[in-house]
Amino acid sequence: MSINKLYINFLLYIFLSLSFMAEAQFTVKPIDKATQGVVRKLEKRATEELRDEVGKQKSTLKNEARTTVQDIKKLPSRGLGNKKTESKPSLEELIRDQQVKDKLANTDNKTRFVDLFTQWWMLPSEQQLKIQLNYERMLDSMRQIDSSQYRFPKMVNDNQFVTIFGWHPHFNGKSYKSYNYQLLTAISYYSYDIDPYTGEALDSLVIQDFLGGDDPASGIVPTAHAKDCKVLLSITSHIEDNNSIFLEPGNAQSRQNLIDKLIYLLDTSKADGIEINFENIPAIYQDEFYKFVRKLSYNLRGVNPDYSICMSVPAYDPNNIFNLGKMIKDVDFFIIKGYDFQNDPNSKTGIVKKPVSPLNFSPASAEEDLRSIVERYLASIGPFHANRLILSFANYGTLWRTDDKSHELLEYVPYSDIQYNYILKDTSGLIRLDSNYYVYVWQKFDTINNGRSIIMTELLFDDVESYRHKFRFLQEYGLAGVGIWPLGYDEGFENLWDVIAEEFTTIKMPEIAGMEKITEVSQKARRWSPVILTVLLYWAIFAAAGFCMALLNVDARRRMFQSGFFRMLFLGFFSLLILLLGAFFGLFVGKTSMLMVGVIIGAFFAYGITVILYKQKAKAP
Repeated sequence: MSINKLYINFLLYIFLSLSFMAEAQFTVKPIDKATQGVVRKLEKRATEELRDEVGKQKSTLKNEARTTVQDIKKLPSRGLGNKKTESKPSLEELIRDQQVKDKLANTDNKTRFVDLFTQWWMLPSEQQLKIQLNYERMLDSMRQIDSSQYRFPKMVNDNQFVTIFGWHPHFNGKSYKSYNYQLLTAISYYSYDIDPYTGEALDSLVIQDFLGGDDPASGIVPTAHAKDCKVLLSITSHIEDNNSIFLEPGNAQSRQNLIDKLIYLLDTSKADGIEINFENIPAIYQDEFYKFVRKLSYNLRGVNPDYSICMSVPAYDPNNIFNLGKMIKDVDFFIIKGYDFQNDPNSKTGIVKKPVSPLNFSPASAEEDLRSIVERYLASIGPFHANRLILSFANYGTLWRTDDKSHELLEYVPYSDIQYNYILKDTSGLIRLDSNYYVYVWQKFDTINNGRSIIMTELLFDDVESYRHKFRFLQEYGLAGVGIWPLGYDEGFENLWDVIAEEFTTIKMPEIAGMEKITEVSQKARRWSPVILTVLLYWAIFAAAGFCMALLNVDARRRMFQSGFFRMLFLGFFSLLILLLGAFFGLFVGKTSMLMVGVIIGAFFAYGITVILYKQKAKAP
């Protein structure tokens, strides 16, 4: 067919098509009912599908719009026009401070193997473990049986031990024979009560008892010295009128007589010093009192420089008589009387219902207590001389009767009577620990007059926990030690001394033969452990790298793996490496780990049997 004919046919096809289209536009042909129904169903289905598609698009658009609005609310944008799609910032982008990044960085993985190896290297040897076990057994046995011979006072500073001081009153007779001298540093015999007119002792029998009476060898001084405890002699004057007479400037002879008498008594008894115990000194004789203390100290130390000179100072000192800073060169220790706070001289109503040794719960409290008097005397002597102060406590409690109108102090009750008569015997009373003053309270209520009046009996005293709290308080202030007034009031009960032992002493274990030598050798080895570890680690790294490089050579592989020993070593090493890595990443847990170990052991046995069979086969003809 020629090109002209094709062209003519194409034009004819276009003409006919246009004719049919025009006819279809202006002429509607009848359609039968069946065809019309099918067409309607198709149109309906198409319409429903179109509606579903439009609904899905609307839902998608709404969700996108809602998400966009929520994101706008979260982002710190000032308006919709500034809306900007941003990805979640990383930790590196949020933290710009390099020091903070270094602190947050986890460097454990970098030093994990070094730390593990160091811990392994620091493990004690079997011999060290045996010695340590014997040491602990010895410590346990001493705690259960008797550790007194291994107890030593704690240190106040590098050059001073804690001082545990006590008074033996003459009216306690021979009770000094049963004191706990293992804990006591010094005791003072109470007392040489001064006759203000002559300087002699008001009671000569007390002085005879101090010298030992009919049996000087069993007196208080040799008894205490046998237990390495110092003995002092207390000189007392508590009445204001007597002090006025004794300290009168024209009464210098009586003061000199007292000094001469004390020198004689100390030399005769072989005692170690004196304790000055004055109260109620008139303000006008303050300077005379300082002169007397200075002269007494000078004369005693002129005879024996080793004599100890202590001074007790009262809890209340309204006239500031005791200026410790002016007497610090003449007195070794100042003993603060931390008791009898119920005898407040500032009270207008007489005796105050108050614990013997209160320690207020709040340091800001305006009431006088242990803390206030310690701080007052610290200010007087200077904080750098806190190690010259001893805080003493009473070994008794106070029994009170209170009604709705008044209170009355019935008696002072020794500690042993408190434990026996009130805590153990009379169980009808209630016992509680008053946290306001850190003191124990025993209470009992009585109702009389047909229920119209209630009388309460209260016993205020110190016991284990209150003593412990107050002992720790004085240690916090760096004081020299603790004093107990009087000794012997707790006979039959060791509660107080157990607390003293726990708070003021420490157990020093005897040296174990061979322990120092082993410890020295161990320390020398451990001193070089980081260097040895580093060398071994780098050696292992380079050895592994060299081995891997050697395996690239065919001849090297052939020669190495021809040896059965090398194959066995190679298999064992990599099996162990697989076990370590698997355990590190948690692949081998429980039975799986045991199975892996069993497979490796079985492989070694299989290899061993194979080697034996080869050897037997080689021997065969």
